[in-house]
Amino acid sequence: MKRATTLRDRMPAAARKRQIVETTLELVAGHGADAVSAQLIADTIGLSQPAVFRHFPTKGAVWMAVIEWLQGRLADVWSEAPGGQEYPPPIWVLRRMFLGHVELIMRYPGLAKVVFSDHIRHQYPGLHEQFRVLHQRYEREVTTLLEDAVRRSDLPSTTDVPAAATLFLCAIQGLAFQFAVARYRPSRVWESATRLFALYVSAIGARQTPLDGSMDRRPPGARATAPGKSAPGRQPNLKG
Repeated sequence: MKRATTLRDRMPAAARKRQIVETTLELVAGHGADAVSAQLIADTIGLSQPAVFRHFPTKGAVWMAVIEWLQGRLADVWSEAPGGQEYPPPIWVLRRMFLGHVELIMRYPGLAKVVFSDHIRHQYPGLHEQFRVLHQRYEREVTTLLEDAVRRSDLPSTTDVPAAATLFLCAIQGLAFQFAVARYRPSRVWESATRLFALYVSAIGARQTPLDGSMDRRPPGARATAPGKSAPGRQPNLKG
């Protein structure tokens, strides 16, 4: 369906680029990455194809912008994970990071399809390198928190930190597959995410003290809970 956007509409270049990127993700979610063309993007927004190419000279540039957009959203997840606390428990931060990433996947299901697409990576080799760099950065973020948890004795000194970091990332990838490819209901994926992180904490041998009453994270628009404070339980409204 075409949006209520015409060629007469004026939009700043940065906003138009963001619109093109987010429209691309919506189209990937509905049609798959292989089916997305510059013409389809233009038709969906209500622009001409040359107007799209004025912002992105090639289709590869569009996909590169999608990855850069993903990098920015993940950076937001990482920076918001401490919840404004000066020295939050690392496991608490990991959980907020974990659920924050799941929220991102559920808000933009096309993201997972882009990440899983061999077609895109093979057709545009530069994207493969971007994926690799992003993955390494993510792995460092998780590893740093796990190492901090070991130093604080929230994890055993014998913890295999690299393996624990890999398990964290694989759990998110599994949830992304369930939501974007297997098409599980949002409420089921969210419930699975909270249970899966509890299982993860148990598997790596984390102390339970930092988790008591301080682990709630809610979908966007709901108030987060700070460490040491509890909030009334509420099932996130992710249907629709």
